[in-house]
Amino acid sequence: MTEARLLTTNMEKNKVLEQFHYFNIHADVDSVYGNWAVSPDGAVVNCLYPYAILAIHLKDTDWIEKMKTKIWFKPECEENLRKALKRASEILKEIY
Repeated sequence: MTEARLLTTNMEKNKVLEQFHYFNIHADVDSVYGNWAVSPDGAVVNCLYPYAILAIHLKDTDWIEKMKTKIWFKPECEENLRKALKRASEILKEIY
């Protein structure tokens, strides 16, 4: 990995961690799908807009439909959110 790419990767990771800490999620990054990041405990956080779906609320609603009601949610981001929600569900199955 080039030094520039490593720096970019570290900056991106720091941005995700800042969002995690904003929502009091004290964890590292499990995975990232577009603007959506997943923590090792199953939380899903948008890294562009301050929005989090905590693991305890993952099954509360149809998050895809709920997010479509948000003015800032772009249709082209739907697939990334689906992937993030799927990964979070997988994590929760592993934990519980």
